[in-house]
Amino acid sequence: MIDDRSSAALQRLQGEILEAIARGEPLQRIADLLCRRVEGLVPDVVCSILVVDAQGRVHSLAAPSLPEPYSHSLDGMSIGPVAGSCGTAAWRGEPVEVTDIETDPLWVDYRHLALPLGLRACWSSPIKARDGRVIGTFAFYYRTCRGPAAIERAIVERCVDLCAIAIEHDAVQAHVQRLAFHDPVTGLANRSAFIERATAALVALAPGEAVNVLYIDLDDFKAVNDTLGHRLGDQLLGGVAQRLAACIHADAFVARLGGDEFAVLQPCRDAEAEGHQLAARIRAALDEPFDVDDQRVMIGASVGIAHASAPGLDLDELARRADMALYEAKAAGRRTHRFFDAAMDTHVQMRRSLKQDLRAAIEAGAFNLVYQPIVALETGEPVAVEALLRWSHPARGNVPPASFIPVVEEMGLIGPLGDWVLRTACAAAARWPRGIKVGVNLSPLQLRRSGFVLDVVGALQQSGLPAERLDLEVTESALLASDIATRTAINELHDLGVRLSLDDFGTGYSSLQLLRAFPFDKIKIDMSFVRDIGIDADSEAIIRAVIRLARDLGIRTAAEGVETAAQYDWLAHHRCSEVQGFHCSRPLVEADLRALLERGASSEVAAGADLRSSS
Repeated sequence: MIDDRSSAALQRLQGEILEAIARGEPLQRIADLLCRRVEGLVPDVVCSILVVDAQGRVHSLAAPSLPEPYSHSLDGMSIGPVAGSCGTAAWRGEPVEVTDIETDPLWVDYRHLALPLGLRACWSSPIKARDGRVIGTFAFYYRTCRGPAAIERAIVERCVDLCAIAIEHDAVQAHVQRLAFHDPVTGLANRSAFIERATAALVALAPGEAVNVLYIDLDDFKAVNDTLGHRLGDQLLGGVAQRLAACIHADAFVARLGGDEFAVLQPCRDAEAEGHQLAARIRAALDEPFDVDDQRVMIGASVGIAHASAPGLDLDELARRADMALYEAKAAGRRTHRFFDAAMDTHVQMRRSLKQDLRAAIEAGAFNLVYQPIVALETGEPVAVEALLRWSHPARGNVPPASFIPVVEEMGLIGPLGDWVLRTACAAAARWPRGIKVGVNLSPLQLRRSGFVLDVVGALQQSGLPAERLDLEVTESALLASDIATRTAINELHDLGVRLSLDDFGTGYSSLQLLRAFPFDKIKIDMSFVRDIGIDADSEAIIRAVIRLARDLGIRTAAEGVETAAQYDWLAHHRCSEVQGFHCSRPLVEADLRALLERGASSEVAAGADLRSSS
């Protein structure tokens, strides 16, 4: 039992400590205050508070009356069955009273530290979390060989609870702080931390110093995420984070901004040279394949860089410039990097305007298809038709597909637009004479999208078009970085009876390997070779070789961009299977195409009949 005066003193102590916790005072300051107040209540004791980490090591939190060298000597000590009063109390999870440090075996390894300071006894009690874990110790040292008095037991009982509250509150606050400033997927700093660090760096810039901000966007990550799932996508992001951290120097700062976007803050002297070097290291690191759950994944990255070399440029403007440089890098074909320059501002604003117009056009259904006949050279008659997407904008005019398709892909809208093209083309082909096939161009992102094969099946069933009359055209570039999803989709489509054409043949790097790996029915010879017929002997030799190779493999050939009678005759002489181009017919609106096909007038096709057309 303790008297009323002591009880009131303990109540005041408890209130003072709880108020300090509520104010958010630092844990070390709270622990130091508690020790000093307790030593004021019982002047002949020396108070010490240790915390125990997850690895079972102790660290001094507060011991205002002990020499610092003594506290430092205990730091990192492992708890155990013979580890002084505190280490043993933490090990046992119960109080340990040592009334004579000089003779007690628990102090055999530590008495040489305590005795020279006049410490003769030590009573330590474990501090436990709500789940029962030992998270610290609260100890009284005595300068005489004795145990605790009744008032001291009452004080320790109250103080152990206060310490548990303070330590757990600090752990919660640290966790909240980590959530606020760290990304849980990658372990990197998050956007909030990056903003705080970059803002401080800009304010602190001195003459001759500069800072680069690099915005990094992963190429093709969305397709990987959609194909492999979010769990493996998160693993991939973790691997990216590790490689980025390995690329930067100690004074740089890397963060994940969200999704597949990362940023690096790079203090530097020569902003342009050092920025280029870091961007090159980052691109090289991310170009290497990633192994994720036995899957080999290829991504790559685009990087935009902006720099500040004097105070006054705020972070919003610097970030805007880095973002514009990133847009330029992606527009340049991705897997590259760009430094901001003033000319980008106009270009990026135009690109953003284009995105707004494209989104509105997709929502309004403002696109249309035209159809270009493909003629069999043996008969001179149309055997297939290629569906071509067109966008006529009221202010921009007719926008070429090469100008807007990459932007649609970047916006993540190629799925719905591609599905509309597929369904519209199949429905039109179902109205044509039997035997005429329709070719539809595919984006690489469509092939990688989960459920694409089902979309094709749905378009065929809805239109009633037989699978063998649909010819899906895939470019070499789409297959060079093909993954399991792409290969699976192509094989499933082939099994359904859908025809497959390798488009723009000869413009990639692995054409012959692709012919072995995928079940193509047709090779389309790129117009860049066809236009040089009669001009460049090398182009002619390549075309002859492709035709012979395809014939030996049992694959048909179609030459694109045939514009003259001389090209037509040359291809016929060398036994190319099919041709398409303005010499045969311009792209036609569907009504005119149907009229042409129903007439079956091959002579009109060969002569380029004067039909109303849409280009």
